[in-house]
Amino acid sequence: MQLKVLFNAMKRIFIVFLLSMLLLGACAEPKRDDASHIYIIATNDMHANIYAMPQLKSLVDEYSAQGEVVLVDSGDRVSGNAFVDDGQEPGVAMIELMNHLGYDAVTLGNHEFDKGAKVLGAMTHKAQFKTLCANVQSLSDEVTFDPYLIFEIEGVEIAFVGIVDTDDNGHPLGKDEVYEEFIFSNDVKSAYEVCATLDTKADFVVVLSHMGDNIDEQFIALKPRCDWVAGGHTHELRNENIDGVQLTQNGKSIGCVTIADITCAGGEILSVDYTQVSVDEYVADSTVADMVAGVKARNPELNIVEGRANAQFTHNGVANLTVMALADYHYAEEFVPEVVFYHFGGVRLTTMLEGDITRGDIFNNDPFNSVVMLGSMTPEQMRHFILEKYNAVGEGGRPDKESHYPYFRSNVPYNIVLDGGEAVDVSIDLEPGRAYNVAVCDYIVKKYLDEDVARSFRDSGVSVREALLSYVRSATQGLNPDNVIHQTEIHR
Repeated sequence: MQLKVLFNAMKRIFIVFLLSMLLLGACAEPKRDDASHIYIIATNDMHANIYAMPQLKSLVDEYSAQGEVVLVDSGDRVSGNAFVDDGQEPGVAMIELMNHLGYDAVTLGNHEFDKGAKVLGAMTHKAQFKTLCANVQSLSDEVTFDPYLIFEIEGVEIAFVGIVDTDDNGHPLGKDEVYEEFIFSNDVKSAYEVCATLDTKADFVVVLSHMGDNIDEQFIALKPRCDWVAGGHTHELRNENIDGVQLTQNGKSIGCVTIADITCAGGEILSVDYTQVSVDEYVADSTVADMVAGVKARNPELNIVEGRANAQFTHNGVANLTVMALADYHYAEEFVPEVVFYHFGGVRLTTMLEGDITRGDIFNNDPFNSVVMLGSMTPEQMRHFILEKYNAVGEGGRPDKESHYPYFRSNVPYNIVLDGGEAVDVSIDLEPGRAYNVAVCDYIVKKYLDEDVARSFRDSGVSVREALLSYVRSATQGLNPDNVIHQTEIHR
């Protein structure tokens, strides 16, 4: 009797299992013989790294052989390579390479604005791809931008929306004067509103975002009509699904790309898979390599060797080198800086390898061609501007991506005193109340000093590049890196 009960129970289990498998088979997507692939390849924060473009071309060609390719970028294509940024037509060399690779659509990054509306207009007019930005309006005739673009591929409508950050005084990060010919609307709000208009117009919506991944997350939390946020600005590596929206970002300098593989048939999307692929895995395309060599040949003076690194510099080491160059320079009127401050975000070389230091290396460390400003500050004024930046938040109380770490590097060590994660004091070994001779760059004066303090500073007539060149040349035995952070955090 017990064996019969057991047999009947097993029989029922087998029947349930069989029915479940049949049900799953009925619900599963049948394999389509007519299925095809659309590959959207996304880059961000390329920062004029022309040296990776030959390998990127080989990657694009590989996917083009398998299906339709749409090549897009999420901003900051320039600012990072003197061969591109300091040419007779700034930025255009990068645009020419992108034209050859077949880019289809891009958005603006904050660094596209670095040289003003005229240069931005020249780059845009040279581009054979569409530049999108939903939250910027030009006040001049130099350039205009569409908020979005829709491609119909294999019967599928794919929309791309462009957006740039507005977390710094209502405009993208950077010097106020470069944005004077533009009007910006809030990034998150604008992106959300444009996506809402695409609800019935597109099957798949991609936001090319230069807001930064932290702001991208805030945007996704609003549950927009969006399938993918292909991000940039914060140089992070992200590839994850958040509440049904894919959020990706590829670091910087074309180290990798994100590829969305859209499988479709009969005008319907069957599946979407997202993969991050290292560009270094690909062999360089010879034609693009020749184009890169041609870009370098236009400015041979940038290959002149100015000095030598006796060992590898880290990002912090390059920051300390920059500070020491400003402290060591012989300024007019015998002004001798006692204290130097330099903002870490302005130190663009994240490393400097052992060996020759070229003029191009020096220029790449300061693509903005900053000017040294000379003035005076008391320790109390120094504490104030260090604390203000450490505790800074952006528009609408959003986190400032360059706050909450020792942002201002100096030749004078100091400690930031923290209480519950917020800076409450700065411990710096200087005489209270005394005015010290101070050297900084113009960006610090314009962005971080109170007006009354800023008025005490004057233009030295010396660029940061000039000071760095002088310092590197003077080290006849080579430069030994100081890779230690001399500005630290301590907790109460």
